Amino acid sequence: MLEWFIEKMKRAFGVEVNMEEVGYEAYAFDHEEIDDLLIPAEHVAKLPNPLLLEAFMYVDAEGIEWIAGVVVAEETREMLYEVWIKDGKRIGCTIYV
Repeated sequence: MLEWFIEKMKRAFGVEVNMEEVGYEAYAFDHEEIDDLLIPAEHVAKLPNPLLLEAFMYVDAEGIEWIAGVVVAEETREMLYEVWIKDGKRIGCTIYV
């Protein structure tokens, strides 16, 4: 998944990312714990409960914080949802289920 994040940052946003500078965390959330900024309620309803969210974080040379949140199926690691946040604002999301 880290390679996916680096490639997508370059392809979609034109941002070169050094692998060593990427932060990573994984969280399990119940639906009622999800903030609407992260995943809109109408999308949350289509995802597993609880859901596994993997977050990739990067701050570029200009101090802009980029976060990609990916919901994956625990057993298969299949990507179910992705959300992109730039400096605290959601700039895109895709649901795959």
